[in-house]
Amino acid sequence: MKCAACEQEMIERITELDLRIENKLYIVNNVKLEECQNCGEKVINPAISEEIFNMIKSHKYKLKTLSLPVVELQSS
Repeated sequence: MKCAACEQEMIERITELDLRIENKLYIVNNVKLEECQNCGEKVINPAISEEIFNMIKSHKYKLKTLSLPVVELQSS
């Protein structure tokens, strides 16, 4: 598959995705997708995307507490 952004070849891989939905952060593990090695563009199969959103909608996930670094910029 060619990348829509830069027209380079994409490779299939299994990775982790960070999604923000309604101001909540979801970390999705073991996502099969196509990724461009040149620009980083990611493409998820529509069936996998639908599965992820259905799992989130029906609360089929584990709640975990993570410690994340947060950078706060001062308003100018």
